[in-house]
Amino acid sequence: MSQLPSPSSPHFHYRLATASDWGQIAAVTQEAYAQYELEIMEDCRASFQQGMRSVLATNTSDMEWWVAETDHGISGAVLFCHPGATLQALDGSTVTLALPEARLLSVSPQARGLGLGRTLMQICIERARDIGAQALVVRTMPEMGAANRLCQQMGFVKRTEAGARSGPLERLVDYVYAIEPKEADAPQPGL
Repeated sequence: MSQLPSPSSPHFHYRLATASDWGQIAAVTQEAYAQYELEIMEDCRASFQQGMRSVLATNTSDMEWWVAETDHGISGAVLFCHPGATLQALDGSTVTLALPEARLLSVSPQARGLGLGRTLMQICIERARDIGAQALVVRTMPEMGAANRLCQQMGFVKRTEAGARSGPLERLVDYVYAIEPKEADAPQPGL
């Protein structure tokens, strides 16, 4: 197996995905989330798998897949969902997002620890800022220790604890990142 470069290396390229990337995105996402198969409680596992398949199959202008790749292919991906996007929730219901969300952050096991997840999340923060959003939402589960730590390290604030909902949604933990306006967009003193 070859050694992957650091995330700041010119060998990593971050870009908006195209339709030809969907197979690799699905493979990286499923590989990244496979570790949770045994950790997620039985009553939640089927809805989690169905929700993941549903999002991976979605192709609308309300959602953007961003990828991290090397010349060996895609090593990470994240789905940025615009406000107004309609998605299937873990309980089978349909939700329309009020705020932008980063979903299914995935880094292949071989590329973990290189900062790809952090960079992909930073892209989502910038996209939220670009569209004028005041916040970005990320949903995790208690079993997703690395994702929870990343959110906390990046300044996301826990909005909803696991157990605050019922049914399959009970396992979700919501984090929110407050978006600061770009300096050029910020009001100038004395104006």
